[in-house]
Amino acid sequence: MQIIQFVPGAIATPNPITLPTSAPDIQAVVSAEIERLPAALADHAQANIVGALADHAVHGHDMTLVVPAGAGTAVTAPVIAGPIEQAGGPVVNPGAVDVLAAAQAHAAGAAAVAHAGGNPVVAAVPTRITTRTFSLDVNTLVGDLLTLNYLEIGERVLVS
Repeated sequence: MQIIQFVPGAIATPNPITLPTSAPDIQAVVSAEIERLPAALADHAQANIVGALADHAVHGHDMTLVVPAGAGTAVTAPVIAGPIEQAGGPVVNPGAVDVLAAAQAHAAGAAAVAHAGGNPVVAAVPTRITTRTFSLDVNTLVGDLLTLNYLEIGERVLVS
């Protein structure tokens, strides 16, 4: 008995589904099952999505841009020398990232994020068409994981 799993793509029934090239040819199909993984996700608050983005404190990237002595009016490359302090305010990084005055919040919305619920397993009845193709009695969607059980050509089933 062969058991293969693959993602066939969106195929409307009764159109044929072709086996992956690495799979042996079909003598007889036994069963099929589709897993629609995204449908298995339960609804959850948006806060759960951004929970990994914790608020963080004010921070700075201190640097001073210094024009070398004798540069005159010519534009020269600045040299990073040390922090600049601005009277009555935070450290400022000219031409770079400014220090922010408040902690940075990553707020979530209030509404729940809905996903289609229910059982992710979809029953499917396969029908052999050729040694390399079969059809299902239900459509497959993009992202579906298909499990097909079948007997390969030349395989024998022993009954005791």
